[in-house]
Amino acid sequence: MIRYKHKKSKAYLSAMGHICFLFRDAQASKQDDRIKPIQEASIFTLWYKLLHQLEQNLFASGDTLSNGAALRLVHDYGEDYNQNKTKTEFPLHSLRVSLITCYIMDAKLPLPVVSKLLAGHSRIIMTVYYTKLTPSVMKDKMTEADKLLDDKSQESFRTFLKEAEMRQIKCKVAYHDGQAIEVALVNRNPIGWENRHHGLCLAGGNTVRSEEGKTVAGCWNGGELLKDASCASLRVYDSVPHGFENCVRCRWFITDARYLPALNAHLNFMSYKAHEAANLAVKLEGEIAEMDDLKYEAEYEGKPFTQHNELQALQRRYEKQLVEADEYTKDWIATFALIRRIIEIEQGRTESDTTNKLVAVGSQNDIKVGFMETDSELLQLALLCEDAEFYPYMLDDVKKTSAIQDRTQGLSRFMMRKGYMPQLLMLDKDQQLIAANAMMRQMALQANPTDKLDGYEQVANYLELGQFMADSRLLETGIDALERSINAPVNGISIKLLTSNVVKGDFPSAG
Repeated sequence: MIRYKHKKSKAYLSAMGHICFLFRDAQASKQDDRIKPIQEASIFTLWYKLLHQLEQNLFASGDTLSNGAALRLVHDYGEDYNQNKTKTEFPLHSLRVSLITCYIMDAKLPLPVVSKLLAGHSRIIMTVYYTKLTPSVMKDKMTEADKLLDDKSQESFRTFLKEAEMRQIKCKVAYHDGQAIEVALVNRNPIGWENRHHGLCLAGGNTVRSEEGKTVAGCWNGGELLKDASCASLRVYDSVPHGFENCVRCRWFITDARYLPALNAHLNFMSYKAHEAANLAVKLEGEIAEMDDLKYEAEYEGKPFTQHNELQALQRRYEKQLVEADEYTKDWIATFALIRRIIEIEQGRTESDTTNKLVAVGSQNDIKVGFMETDSELLQLALLCEDAEFYPYMLDDVKKTSAIQDRTQGLSRFMMRKGYMPQLLMLDKDQQLIAANAMMRQMALQANPTDKLDGYEQVANYLELGQFMADSRLLETGIDALERSINAPVNGISIKLLTSNVVKGDFPSAG
């Protein structure tokens, strides 16, 4: 509500009437009163009459609710009410709210401009309060903001590393070796830094050892300290453990909160690879035990054992998988150490420290880290393939494993049991990844629209444990998403082909 201050001069009031959105009494008996705002008591009555007329106009033009009822803008007093009517569903102040929202969201005026010049607020937070957004507008704006943040996040991280003091850097980012970070940031040259999907390589992704200078940073000296010395240039470091470009175990690698989703994806991938290596080691251990039994029987019967070469080959393979499982576990631990450090940074911030803050509004309790123990192979594969679609670096490594094919086979077996064409088998690896991701994503959304992980867990239980009921729409939702993702049936064969031949495994020819 606009309040009239009587101490203002007549000239100032006249100027306000021409440049501001004021209600003025043009029928006032005195000429001087015609430039003054209308008294508060009169405004409520006029505002009621205005909205009541608008309500009638809307109904007459056919603008109604979905059930045909009229849009209610004013209070319904009933036919027998004879006193002054002033109560409305929308106060006059809503005009101010609508105008501010329109200027900010539609005209895209900067918030400080709207706050100071138009709204007249002393604090910007008041203008934010007056900006009212509908759910659809919030969704669109958040999508735009996410894209903008993704485009600028890496650049802003570079700017922070270039301009911040070393003390600030050590307090705001995660790394493994503080001395290495100091050495790498001596010159503060961003040209020598290389972006990775889960952080920044301060050695520029260098994988080649320099012949001229031994102090050049790279994968070849990104590992543990082998020989200490008082002079930094004389210290000897091992190469990055478990192969070059294994950034999570490199002392030249640095990351922060904006890379947390990618680090989480990398953590899950390391868990998968460690699990696969350990399973293979267990399988080989069983084969070695069987071979040892044959060796014992031959020696007991005094016969020569002729499978020494095969036994040695099994033992070498077994030892290799043990080492691989151990190294992937160490990669997992190193990744988790970075994640834990980032969470500690976020939880340790003061209320006034909002620089690069992960949670802008909230408390320490808003950040939770935990692990979900599961026996579901499909759940692990689904989350792994979901991450691979968004991180190209990770996608290349996932393609080297059987994760995509294993998930495709699992989904295809279930589709066949339910009488659907296993159309995923007709796609190549890239198409299988995208199509099956679309299928699983839509089913998870149907199962739990608010919790992605719980949605995926429910879908995995449905598929693996056969918890579908006859009237369940979950699978139908996934099939619809699958067909949309591949645009059209392959070679004219629809997924929704429910015949006895399909159940028996006698599929129509694709030729």
